[in-house]
Amino acid sequence: MGLFSKLFTKNSPPSPRERELERKFIPIIMKDIETKEQAQLIFQQLLKEVKRDIAAGSDLPVNMGDYLLKTEKNNMRMNGMIEKRRLFGVTDEQIRQWWNKDQLERGLIKKFSEFQRMAIYTMLKNNGMSSQDASKKVKMCFPTYGEKDLSLHLPYEIKEKVDDYIYGLLSNSKTSPGVREEIEAAGSVNEFIVKKIEQGII
Repeated sequence: MGLFSKLFTKNSPPSPRERELERKFIPIIMKDIETKEQAQLIFQQLLKEVKRDIAAGSDLPVNMGDYLLKTEKNNMRMNGMIEKRRLFGVTDEQIRQWWNKDQLERGLIKKFSEFQRMAIYTMLKNNGMSSQDASKKVKMCFPTYGEKDLSLHLPYEIKEKVDDYIYGLLSNSKTSPGVREEIEAAGSVNEFIVKKIEQGII
C-alpha cells in the first residue's frame, strides 16, 4: 500500500479526482521538495485544507468561467470583478481556464502558492531575519496572487503565464542578473510584473 493510500485509511479513501490531482501536483511540489514522500505528505495536508475550505464555503456553478463571461454584461457585481482583471490584461480565455477548473484544483493551486511563500518566510526568520525584512524578501522572490484585493495581488487568471515568464527569466544565467536588478528597483516581483504588463511585454 502506497503512502498516499495509508494517509487516508482512517478517513474516506481518496476519490479518483483526488488521485488524479495527486499525480498532477506531486511533480510540481517536488521542484521544491527533496523526496516524493515529503511531497506526498505536503499534498495530503494541502488537500485536507482545501476540502475543509470548500465544506465551509458556498457551492459554485460547474464551469464557473463560462458562467462569469455569460453574466458579465447583465450583472454589475460580475462586471466589476471582471473589469478589475481586464486592467491586468486578463483575457476571456484566461478567465475561462481558471474558473472552469473545479474547486479542488483551484484550491490546491492557491494553497501551494501560499505554502511556497511561507516556506521561504519561515526559513528567513529561522536564519535571524526580522518579520518585516522576511516579508519584504519574499515579495522580491515570488509573485503574489489573489482574488479580491487586486491592489495588492496579481489575479490568479494570469498565474500560469506570469510564472512561466518570471521563472524563465530568473532561471536563465544571461537574463537573471538584469531581471533581479529590475525587481529590486521596482520593489517587488508584483510591481515588476505590473510594469511589464503596462509595457505590453506580458
